[in-house]
Amino acid sequence: MRSSSLIISIILLCLTFFNINPSIASHKKIDSDLVNNFTYRLTFGNRTVTLKDGKYERPFPDYLKVWVERFLIKDLNGDGMPDAVVVLGQSGGGSGIFYELTALISKTDDTFLQTNSIVLGDRVKIENLKVVNRPIFPTERLEILLDILTHKESDPSCCPSNKELLCFAFLGIKLIQCEEAPVVKKPAIYLYHEKPTGVKVNLNIKGTITDSIPEYKTGWEVRVTPDGKIDGKYDYLFYEAQLEETVKLLDEGWIVPYCNLENWFDEYLPQMGLNKKEIKDFKDYWLKALSPARYYIIKMVDREFLDKHLKLSITPEPQTLIRVILCFEAVDEYRDIKPPKLQPIERKGFTAVEWGGISKDPAISDTKTKFEYSFLAMDTGILVLRAVEVKEHRISIKVNTNGCTDKKTVKAEVNKTYKIDNQVPTYEVVFKRTVSDNCKAFLPEGTVLVYDLQEEFGLKMPYTMEIKNPVIPMVRDEPFFIFSNLYQQTGPINISIKVDLGTELLKKRLIDATIKAIKMEIERYKASQHPDKQQKIAYLENELKRFESMGTMDYKLTKPEQTSKDVLEVSNFGPLMPPVEREVEVIVTKPCDYGSILEVVGMTRSGPFYHIAGIQGDDLSILQPGKYKLKLYLVYKREYFGPIGNYYVFIDSVERVDEENIR
Repeated sequence: MRSSSLIISIILLCLTFFNINPSIASHKKIDSDLVNNFTYRLTFGNRTVTLKDGKYERPFPDYLKVWVERFLIKDLNGDGMPDAVVVLGQSGGGSGIFYELTALISKTDDTFLQTNSIVLGDRVKIENLKVVNRPIFPTERLEILLDILTHKESDPSCCPSNKELLCFAFLGIKLIQCEEAPVVKKPAIYLYHEKPTGVKVNLNIKGTITDSIPEYKTGWEVRVTPDGKIDGKYDYLFYEAQLEETVKLLDEGWIVPYCNLENWFDEYLPQMGLNKKEIKDFKDYWLKALSPARYYIIKMVDREFLDKHLKLSITPEPQTLIRVILCFEAVDEYRDIKPPKLQPIERKGFTAVEWGGISKDPAISDTKTKFEYSFLAMDTGILVLRAVEVKEHRISIKVNTNGCTDKKTVKAEVNKTYKIDNQVPTYEVVFKRTVSDNCKAFLPEGTVLVYDLQEEFGLKMPYTMEIKNPVIPMVRDEPFFIFSNLYQQTGPINISIKVDLGTELLKKRLIDATIKAIKMEIERYKASQHPDKQQKIAYLENELKRFESMGTMDYKLTKPEQTSKDVLEVSNFGPLMPPVEREVEVIVTKPCDYGSILEVVGMTRSGPFYHIAGIQGDDLSILQPGKYKLKLYLVYKREYFGPIGNYYVFIDSVERVDEENIR
């Protein structure tokens, strides 16, 4: 008897530790009566209260009021039994009114658990609560969507006006915000057999597969050749997965300056068993995916965790199996971390290799909820088209691109219905972007993809068609749009104008000018006698890589009223971002070239000196002998003697003010 009591006590202690509240009542299932009369554990005050008819109130001097603000009853974990998601309000008699989100989960017909709670804030306004099943291949994920008003800086405490859509999901039985769910990015599986062989590959993942190439369905059945080709066209099998539990990492790891990531990959990935081709593919993805930071902590995902939560089954069984899944965390300060000892790996016989990663870098979307719609080229989902045309048994669609969008990265889904006539089918077509376009080209016109309906879709007349994608009929001179808070929901898509085409073009030209300036400075240091020139060249080579991989969204501009000379004194030399805007008058007496010094009116031996690194239209011939008013952007500060200003500049506009030639 004492042993049974001890076991019950341990169970209750564990449930309390994990903030899970058990309730055994006469109820046979969760219903509105249970929700309004449940014993809840509150986050605020770390106390437990039992509601009656949806309320609890304790009198002064220890006044406390708790109430059910909103709730929904639905099966939240797919076990066929009703559960409940609940928003609780709490007031302690002061001005603060605090809200938290929690859930009640049915364990048996008469046993219910309260999950952890998530704080929503003080005096926010709950406008709507709903539960949706969002498709995540190959199944669905249940999400809790909460429309809420929070406070802008200018809002009084009583009256929040900032609209937000919050998303919550379950990690096991833990309630989390959607973006907290760990996502394993870009696992690539390479297969090398000694002879052409049919291979079956199955994934047993505790979570959901969110993407795959070729389509995973219930598994992959492929044919591999000794050179590693899969079905004659793939270099590797690709998938991404969202896990149900937090990832277990090894205690040991590395801390790497951002500028040294490529060197680190070259040194350590071979020690982890990857060959040159696999290392190149790894670097091609992760050097673009990881945004600039001071340092990255890199750790290996525990192999035992991989085999349990991302189980990989291959038939016939490989003689050598290499799995390299790394976790990247961006940090601002150096930390002492003990690196692990890597054991050399020898490949023998049929070899399978897998690499992938998890990023804790907040600047990229690895751990964010995937958009249902894709307007920006780097987003996956249903394509928002810029134009569509159906003509002569062909479909032409115009979409945004960063340079790597093609029919391999866009999937057309066709659904056959009979809407007009029971003898004439109607084909519903929806185009989806299945692979993010993370290339760096700036192509404001977008790209056009053309599909032959008979050859590619197998359609033969007679039939009718419907294109199910939304269309924004943009033209070149109209602004770009960026989608935000897009989840599977009814109602219109919210669109907000963020940047215009002119700004994006300017940013692209400023990046190009900065790259040109860095290259000219590298050559200048190579030819110099500076005692520390190797360190400076190394710094500039890292800066060159940063700007060459930089997109326009990463480049920062300031408005003229924010420009200050103090900006120029941040460092002794190097790229300036944001750039500094200047207007000057110059006299041109001879042909200009990149690197030429502009003859600024009023310039003395103390400068300032402006070297040309770029010009609007890339045409320096417009600077014929004469006098001009120029609008400049200072993009690079040159190392020079004392306080004398010496810069590379981009010429944004040219206005001739004196037609008389200057000799």
